[in-house]
Amino acid sequence: MAPTAPYVQSLSGSRDRLRRPAVPVALGAHGPLGPYAAYRDLRSAGPIHWDEAAFNGAWVLTTFDGVQSALKDPRLSAHRTAGWILRRELRASGSGARLSDMQRLFSRALLFADKPRHPQLRALMSAPFQPAGLAAMQRAIVEITAELLDDIDRRTAADATFDFIDAFAKHLPLRVIGKLLGVSVEASDELLASSIDVAGFLGSLSPTQDEASTAAEGMLTLAEHLECVIAQRRFDDQGLVAALLRHHEAGRLESFEELLSQAVMMLFAGLETTRHFLGTGLYWLLQEADRLAIAHAPQRLATAVRELLRWDSPVQYTARRATCAFQLHGVDIQRGDLVLPLLGAANRDPGRYADAESLELGRQVGMPISFGAGPHFCMGAQLTLLEAEHAFSACLKRWPQLQVAAEPVWLSSPLYRGMKSLHLSRGAMSYNCSNS
Repeated sequence: MAPTAPYVQSLSGSRDRLRRPAVPVALGAHGPLGPYAAYRDLRSAGPIHWDEAAFNGAWVLTTFDGVQSALKDPRLSAHRTAGWILRRELRASGSGARLSDMQRLFSRALLFADKPRHPQLRALMSAPFQPAGLAAMQRAIVEITAELLDDIDRRTAADATFDFIDAFAKHLPLRVIGKLLGVSVEASDELLASSIDVAGFLGSLSPTQDEASTAAEGMLTLAEHLECVIAQRRFDDQGLVAALLRHHEAGRLESFEELLSQAVMMLFAGLETTRHFLGTGLYWLLQEADRLAIAHAPQRLATAVRELLRWDSPVQYTARRATCAFQLHGVDIQRGDLVLPLLGAANRDPGRYADAESLELGRQVGMPISFGAGPHFCMGAQLTLLEAEHAFSACLKRWPQLQVAAEPVWLSSPLYRGMKSLHLSRGAMSYNCSNS
């Protein structure tokens, strides 16, 4: 079959086929408007593109239907870490042993598992995300949010600005995921720094040796923290770590390393995605004239939070490896090819959402694809929604005049859409921005 995409020229049966995008694939644009204009151009040109710069070459998917289908396609594997982390040029850094340790943690994690292990691990970890578990977590979210807002009021004068990312968005998800795991996060600065180091590596399309080495140290710091907690039995018997330990002792986990991998990735993933969305979500919500009415109406707020997720997804893409040769949108995919479903582009697809380039907080968006789809749909999606809904409501109820005080400092990561800082004012001072 001849390829239907005008921007890809395929030489049938040849591994050396020519791939030429008609428009440049420029992942990682940042600032208030983000990468969405580039996504629009890519989507207009077609549903699939070859990006030579991404991870030494990858297929990029741009439409909602294409992204959703890829995430459900059994020919595309999530088990993809070994070649990515242990590339020859990264091993040459002299940190090969540490990178191998990091790779073993990644490769055993739920996030990167395929059948048959993936559904088995998911079942072992599902209890905190069931209704009873989420109800307990909601109570914790209310308490932690109040403590953090009280701390902001104590530390800063009423007429002074404060950095929402540093004072709140970093801390709420860390403390919530610590509660879920049943472990202490008292060493929060070290854990946050380690998580940011790992995120820097994951968010690079072509990681440097320094980024890989720093990420390995960060990942292993998280692992060592949790390993000490477990060894000293400093955990809540009702938390996920205790449950995983019971599964390990009953032989349902293959090794202690597999147990540790689930706990580390839960800590990392629960922190990174949520902290970014707390910043961007509140930023855009504060531009809306009826934000106070939304904050006081739980159903309107739930609807608005899902639209905010669609509008500016905290994770912009995910990745899969082809397990066999097949055709996708008329293009020949070879075994081992990397495929990047662009979640951020899918969320702005006019084929899925009317007037997709407008933020409409009353839009009945359902669940946007920001949390993925298919077997790897994010386990913590409802927890993130609970955190965002309560955080936004609590902030605006406590500080009705809350405003953006200065242009945020945005991340430059192509993977994560978020902010390094977001300065807010609790008074009448404001900074005007546009979402056009």
